[in-house]
Amino acid sequence: MALPNGFLFGTANADHQVEAYDPDREDVWDLWERYQGLTPRGRATDFWNRYEEDIAAAASMGCRLFRFSIAWARVETSAGVFDEEALAHYRRVAECVRSHGMKVMVTLHHFVWPVWLEKHHGGMIGEKFPDLFASYAAKVADTLGDLVDWWITFNEPSQLTFGYIRPWWQNRYYMPPGLPRGTEVEAEAEAVGKLVPNLFRAHARARSRIKARNEAAKVGVNPLVTGFPTWLQMLMDWGACHRGLSEAVFKFTTKGALVSERGEVDLVIGGITEGDQTRFEFSDPYLRTGKAVLVLEGYEGEGLNSLAGKEVGVLGIGNQPASWKRDLPAQARKKVFANYDEARNSLAEGKIHAVYGDAFFLLPFELKDRERFRFLATGLSDEHYVVAAPHGHGRLMDRVNRAVALFQHDLALACEVPWISQPEQVAKDAQRPLSLHEVFVGGDSLPDSMSSGRGVRRIRRRGKIRIGIRKDAPGVSHSCEKEGLELRLARRIALEVLGDESKLEVEALDPCERLEVLQSKSSWLNWAWRFWGTTSLIANANWWYLGTSGRLPEELCPAEAIGAQDFVGLDYYWGLPTWRLHRFRLLEEAAHGRFLRAPVWPQGLFHALQRFHRWFPDQELLIVENGCVPSADGMTRGDYIKAHFAQVERALKKGVPVKAYNYWSITSNREWGHAFDPNTDFGLLFVDLDKDSQLTRVKTAEAKIYRELIEEKSVQR
Repeated sequence: MALPNGFLFGTANADHQVEAYDPDREDVWDLWERYQGLTPRGRATDFWNRYEEDIAAAASMGCRLFRFSIAWARVETSAGVFDEEALAHYRRVAECVRSHGMKVMVTLHHFVWPVWLEKHHGGMIGEKFPDLFASYAAKVADTLGDLVDWWITFNEPSQLTFGYIRPWWQNRYYMPPGLPRGTEVEAEAEAVGKLVPNLFRAHARARSRIKARNEAAKVGVNPLVTGFPTWLQMLMDWGACHRGLSEAVFKFTTKGALVSERGEVDLVIGGITEGDQTRFEFSDPYLRTGKAVLVLEGYEGEGLNSLAGKEVGVLGIGNQPASWKRDLPAQARKKVFANYDEARNSLAEGKIHAVYGDAFFLLPFELKDRERFRFLATGLSDEHYVVAAPHGHGRLMDRVNRAVALFQHDLALACEVPWISQPEQVAKDAQRPLSLHEVFVGGDSLPDSMSSGRGVRRIRRRGKIRIGIRKDAPGVSHSCEKEGLELRLARRIALEVLGDESKLEVEALDPCERLEVLQSKSSWLNWAWRFWGTTSLIANANWWYLGTSGRLPEELCPAEAIGAQDFVGLDYYWGLPTWRLHRFRLLEEAAHGRFLRAPVWPQGLFHALQRFHRWFPDQELLIVENGCVPSADGMTRGDYIKAHFAQVERALKKGVPVKAYNYWSITSNREWGHAFDPNTDFGLLFVDLDKDSQLTRVKTAEAKIYRELIEEKSVQR
């Protein structure tokens, strides 16, 4: 079909993802990457120095729109203090875009903000944030406002909430700033309740300041829209509009019970790795070990291949099935046991040939007749054990971590063998701060209003701490009556919490029950709140436009933000139709930066365009971002571009006034702490960020496909 006159094809990038790291102008993501052990941006693509090359490449493809972002930390070095040279640099970038015959789109806040804002003013939930942001926007508008055609105040505002609430699939915050260790779910809700109206206020005030300088300026945002079926989208919209009701119901059912709800035990020790579950708090690691294979001393054969055709005992809990399927020969006959005692006894009686599992539990130092056994293989994996508690037990977990640190010298004997060791590097990694608050204050400082101390108080009132230990652990097992490391750690914890290591009540647990005994009504409601909160308020980016269209409660969207936009922007990447909703977890793959497996549903873009046109019939729509890694969900990047643009044409035929289609991104770039590989490379121009010191731009096949698409559609006008 012939596109309307004035339709724009474009491409984009963002400051933190393409500009080289500047130690004198750090932003919060620089700190986050460093303290969370993520991949730092390093030189990125060095766009700061090579912007002319990338802008020229976009123009050569036929693009008539180029989007870039301003690094707030570079232009405002402290509150009210601006770097005029940095501002002049961004003006030169905008002039370069104009010189190539392209329109200019500028983003003011692409997930990053200055360290000083977070450290001294409370960041985006601070009282001064809306006005500080508006002042920054005004200064940028003074410098290059005459060159900018479209302004984006906040890139994907829905994603910013992940800095204040942990999604259900992980125990750490997805992005900065995070909340202090021990923060309860109610405090997370309170933080989001401050963030959302602050974003609306900041946007509205920034827009007013920009338009005061140029009344014709077009200012908006670009929420990240996930494609869901219409019926589910309507349900999520209802949830966002009725936040007060859902929050009240949650508080009614869990108030006073979130932490103090009685589980069978307070803590669980025993072969738990942090990857086992996502509904619990975990301590720093106390032991490092790995998978191994145990055989009798007289076993004839060496190496894992000798187990082909033989019967091998395995366990069916936690990460065991995935591990033995990975490590054992396919021809080995697996027999599943409930615990290590049963498996080892079967081996001793000659009923099986070997046992696969964790080296520490396969052959404990305290085991009777230990000399009868030997390892056929060790070091098949690298894992660390942690102590588990329900979410919300922050203060209790602080004491557990102190006990773990004091416990390390008890591992001296165990560290004499290669398959068991102190988790030095793993522990160092696990002790990373949970939030930037901890970085700034130098510890786990936490205001009492946000702290969970009820769990500790309940234990003290009881006079004993209840700790579950798996029944095949040394000191609990009949095969290993001598006290083992788990029991010694439990006593250390009792000493730390109650001042007396004898005030310990041990519950012997079947391995399959290790985490179930921690579950209670509150822990399940905690998880349910996260799930519903993520889908109805966070994953559902509609809440931004529900706000500006006047559909949200005023507590979430203040009156000054209603109608405060000049166009409808959106980002669209992934989606799931009704018949694929059972694959909802594929969206988690995208959240973890594994975009090769992200679910592709082009029709979701059409539905989003139609929906927003109904809400704002008099405003033009711009697809600010749409793009793909080399392939996703079985679809190549080239086919992805064609399929999604076909949905844009479909919307245009229905009368939806789509103004622009922007492909993300012009080059490879850093993807927010994720490793650089095909999972995270959206670039039309490939740049080997890790291995090519010259950062050479190499055209991909999709660069040609995009150029040909633009040429074809331009001819048809």
